[in-house]
Amino acid sequence: MNFQVVIDALIKIFTDIVNFIPNLVNGLIILLVGYLIARLVRWIFGASLRRLHFDPLVERTGITGSLRGLGIKTPLSQLVAQTVYALLLLSFFITATRLMGLEAVARLLEQLLNFLPNIIAALIIFLLGGIAAQFVGNLAMAAAAGAGLSAPGRLGRLVQYLISVFVVVLALGELGVDTAILVTTLTILIAAFGLAIGLALGLGARGVVWHILAGYYMRQRFRTGQPIAFEQVLGQVGSVGGVNTIVTTTEGDVVIPNGALLESVVRVPRPSSPSEQPQP
Repeated sequence: MNFQVVIDALIKIFTDIVNFIPNLVNGLIILLVGYLIARLVRWIFGASLRRLHFDPLVERTGITGSLRGLGIKTPLSQLVAQTVYALLLLSFFITATRLMGLEAVARLLEQLLNFLPNIIAALIIFLLGGIAAQFVGNLAMAAAAGAGLSAPGRLGRLVQYLISVFVVVLALGELGVDTAILVTTLTILIAAFGLAIGLALGLGARGVVWHILAGYYMRQRFRTGQPIAFEQVLGQVGSVGGVNTIVTTTEGDVVIPNGALLESVVRVPRPSSPSEQPQP
């Protein structure tokens, strides 16, 4: 047995390890510095958005409430700051792996970084499309009910599902998937349903649609249990439905059309402080 071959192999392994240690240390230092910088930028970005009142501005547009309806409860400013943090951290990680000599890993991460804009665009399309699908589905359901069509709930859900599928197809197309045939087919189907909804609107559902649109904004403005005063009605918001809002008073429930609440002055009584409450 030739022990010299074994000794040479062990020496080469040891030499490679010794040569790799400085690269490993440099890569870890870059990764640590990048992690700290990314956290600092995330904090600055989030604090700047909060100082600019970014979340209240987005809340007024109704986007935040719609995102809550989709199960996303994290404030939009935190989502934006977290996205910037992830992109910065990934960039530093690519640099660190290249310093370590892991060129294959660095190229793979670079491809991921170059593909991230498509992923973000697909997520934005999916979220906004989900909001639009939910809104148009409710609109179609109320329009069908106002026109006297049978099973308006099923029709509304069908319209919502069609638009949701169309949105998913668009998101997949943004990711590079060939969806030309699906887009054409779904466009024809959605156009046919749009024509049916247009006919329903022309047959007497305009008032119902107006109350649905008003209800969309009422849900962004009032929460369940919030005290309100409307004309002679003083009570708490029980629920904001598709067409009506239920206000719970001491005498019972009062049903108010959403359009009336949107067009009129609604007072929100200030909750009494402990000092204003009667002493026993």
